[in-house]
Amino acid sequence: MILGEVEETITSVEIDDETLEEMIRTTKRQVPLLFIRGDGVILVSPPARAGW
Repeated sequence: MILGEVEETITSVEIDDETLEEMIRTTKRQVPLLFIRGDGVILVSPPARAGW
């Protein structure tokens, strides 16, 4: 599969050891053309919401 104009979003959660506070960091990357092998797994879903 070949995809064009792809935006990759990486969300990482880090926990401060001293305060136990969660720090959420989001990084985005634009890719003009992306090839995905047939055995790849693609997860497309909105982020999980708290309180479900």
